[in-house]
Amino acid sequence: MVVRGVVAAMAALAAWLALAANAQPPQPMQAAVDRAVVRDNESFTYTLRAEGPVRGDPDLAGLSAQFDVLNTSSSRRIGIVNGRTSEVNEWQFQLMPRKAGEFTIPELRVGDRQSNAVNVRVLAPEPNAGPTADIFMELSATPEVVYAQSQVLFTLRLFIGVATGRATLTAPETGGVEAIVEKLGEDGTYQSTRGGRDFIVRERRYAVFPQQAGTLTFGPVTFEAMVIPDRGFSRVQRFRSDVLEIDVQSAVAPPAALADAAWLPAQRVTLSEDWGDGDGLVVGIPRTRTIIVEGLGLLETQLPDLALDQQPGIRQYADQPELERTVTADGLLSRRSVSLAVIAQSPGEVTVGGVRLPWWNVAAQQWEVAELPPRTLRVTPSAEVAAPESDAAPAVAVPALVATPRSIWPWVSGVLALAWALTMLAWWRTRTRPAREREAAQVPATERKPALRKILRDLDSACAVHDPHSARNALLQFAEVRFPASPPRSLGALAASLPQAVAHEVLTLEAHLYGAAAGAWNADGLKAVLGDLERVGTAPEQGPTEPLLPLYR
Repeated sequence: MVVRGVVAAMAALAAWLALAANAQPPQPMQAAVDRAVVRDNESFTYTLRAEGPVRGDPDLAGLSAQFDVLNTSSSRRIGIVNGRTSEVNEWQFQLMPRKAGEFTIPELRVGDRQSNAVNVRVLAPEPNAGPTADIFMELSATPEVVYAQSQVLFTLRLFIGVATGRATLTAPETGGVEAIVEKLGEDGTYQSTRGGRDFIVRERRYAVFPQQAGTLTFGPVTFEAMVIPDRGFSRVQRFRSDVLEIDVQSAVAPPAALADAAWLPAQRVTLSEDWGDGDGLVVGIPRTRTIIVEGLGLLETQLPDLALDQQPGIRQYADQPELERTVTADGLLSRRSVSLAVIAQSPGEVTVGGVRLPWWNVAAQQWEVAELPPRTLRVTPSAEVAAPESDAAPAVAVPALVATPRSIWPWVSGVLALAWALTMLAWWRTRTRPAREREAAQVPATERKPALRKILRDLDSACAVHDPHSARNALLQFAEVRFPASPPRSLGALAASLPQAVAHEVLTLEAHLYGAAAGAWNADGLKAVLGDLERVGTAPEQGPTEPLLPLYR
């Protein structure tokens, strides 16, 4: 028994010694680069290789401190050789140097494995980054004199003389003073020859608006692509444009004649107007007047509101302005158009005042004024205003008498009797009409309320569904009940007899139905003043206290 125990112990010891002899410490990972000398606009590949099983992923803190990691890939291969299983794990990193110099990629760890350090030398960019280079960029700016809030055009031209792939072009950086940067349209592409070489040129333009005086820096712009040369290996390269510095001058004070002018620096500012079809105005009927302001070298938000003075005889009610922009060869061309409902108050002639807009000409470097001259229009009475009913007796047509061989006296007597009867009927209507009107005026308002309330309910329902045509019909029915003697036949005529808040909403509905504005009608404003309209309907009938239409507020 003792011998047998000793043999078992020796066998166990031998097995342990064999395992210990076969066991090996963790093998280090192999780190290498495809090129040890690169330029600062060229990428290179850093590879980690570990044989045998490994857990985890590399810690990239040592790489990110000195290089930009452009791309990462990993692979794992498992095979059987001579009955033994083998495993290889590999990681590849595409790195871009951040600057020139001598660098050491430190040891990296993956689980219990650690790599070796690798030295890399990064050279400065090639000094001949011009027509002889494969890829280069040019950056220019206009105009030479720049003012606060004026437009600066920056043009970037990227010259490419070799095949590229996976290319990206970054947005420019701005520094110094605060600025608004707007990209102008899509990139242009054309061919050019520099130094006897043919290049594909990619052109990109920016409109930059510095917001205050000072120094504006623009750039750099970075181009990164996989460069595919005619001979050699493809590699990712990065190129940067120059940086431009612009001196931004302060706003120029206006002259004494334009003391209240706002600062508006532009290459060109124009004013125009459109009155649509037809000539003149009709009392109480709105006509659409559209005023258009265009500015070259301006953002659409820089175009100001126009000051329109109210004047006797007409009222002008402005709609919401419409803003738009267009990209041109000279930068942004912005447009602000506003439609106004122009309503005449009395017949005759009226002169619509002109419009003046001062602005600073950045090219001529002087103050100028864009103008719309005054316009004289003839105003005719409205055909929609009902004429008062005539109290005169209707004319009686007396048929001609035709002589016949038989006696005509019975026919003559009949005709005379009929004429007498009609004359008496007309006299009776003339005598009784004022009495009936007095009696109608003495009818309590409560007896007229049911019809008025129904009209207001119909108007409220039309406002609830934003139906402009039903609202117009209800308002004209209201006018017939409220002003039975001479009811207004149009919304403009009705507005002249309503309080200011209600008149504003009625004219807004009129401008929507017959003006140039498009889109759905918003009835919230009219719905909010229905209470005022109901009080108008129940109050004693009065004429308007002011002969002019109320202003929109």
